[in-house]
Amino acid sequence: MKNCRFENIGFGVWTEYAGSSDFYIADNLFLGRDDRFRLIGWTGARWGDIGPYPSHLLTSYYAIKVYGPGHVIAHNAVAYFHDAIAISTYGTPEADPERQPSSIDIYNNDMHMSNDDFIEADGGVHNIRVFQNRGVNAFHGGYSSQPIFGGPVYFFRNLLYHVQSGVAFKLDARPAGLLMYHNTIIGEQAVRSPTGNVHWRNNLFLGRDTPGRGIMYWANATAQYSSDYNGFRPNQGVERQFLWLAPSQPGQTLYRSGPEQWRSFRTLAEFQAGTGQEQHGREVDFDIFEQMAPPDPGKRHAVYHSMDLNFRLKANSKAIDAGLVLPTINDGFAGAAPDLGAVEVGKPEPHYGPRWLTWKPFYR
Repeated sequence: MKNCRFENIGFGVWTEYAGSSDFYIADNLFLGRDDRFRLIGWTGARWGDIGPYPSHLLTSYYAIKVYGPGHVIAHNAVAYFHDAIAISTYGTPEADPERQPSSIDIYNNDMHMSNDDFIEADGGVHNIRVFQNRGVNAFHGGYSSQPIFGGPVYFFRNLLYHVQSGVAFKLDARPAGLLMYHNTIIGEQAVRSPTGNVHWRNNLFLGRDTPGRGIMYWANATAQYSSDYNGFRPNQGVERQFLWLAPSQPGQTLYRSGPEQWRSFRTLAEFQAGTGQEQHGREVDFDIFEQMAPPDPGKRHAVYHSMDLNFRLKANSKAIDAGLVLPTINDGFAGAAPDLGAVEVGKPEPHYGPRWLTWKPFYR
């Protein structure tokens, strides 16, 4: 399915069938029916602090939702849906590998105004790549893994701006086997769900000064984990800036943990000394960008526009040449080492959304 326009729809492309395979969905425009002027979630008054608006009406559910192996979902533009793009949260995968959601590529999609998440890899199994996507305005989560059955699932070079919940990556329902590389996140990764075998490299997390919320939480349920070469902008006035959970004994797992097993750190230096992780990590600020300001954490229903955002790094900033070489991920970097985040200085910015689309933003 290529070069199509879908407007005023409740659902775009939808298959729950495990025998579906090798769909190619590219260069399409999906415009849903949900609120265009307020970012509204689906839990409504169930959360007492959610604000003046009730749950959104779910008049548009998913633009694209697939199951089975071998799909390619690329260069689509999606706005005004509950979720933009997803693998079906199907339950326990079937034993036959030809009927499992694997070998799926989701890339160069442009997403605006999701009332839940931008992309859900939920229910995925092996060899799934979510890369070079741009998401602006999501109420509950950015890029979701709820759960992943073993992996590997790659999230790399994705952009994220304004996820009011502080859940950049929704790592829920005990996902395992995630590789998180070169993402630029304007917001927090404040998720306390336990994970297994998750590895973080060359990412940028820049906090919005959200009251009472730290910039980065790691919830490692097993001894297979690592985090290094990432850049963080801590939230001002927050003591529990970095939260850490990891087994302290050989063979221990922490899929069920208590508050006493969590450790908190005020600064990156304290975190490095206390855990041994992020030995090459660094603190950064918004001056690493050519021009970038955070969303206002007090305006959770606000709407921001990608055409007003510049994710390019400033030459000679602290994020330049500060990353680790990752073969097949950042080959051909421009300097002495890869830059942190999704956009390498000296390289062209990826084209997000349909390649035939000539107007910006695509939803106006």
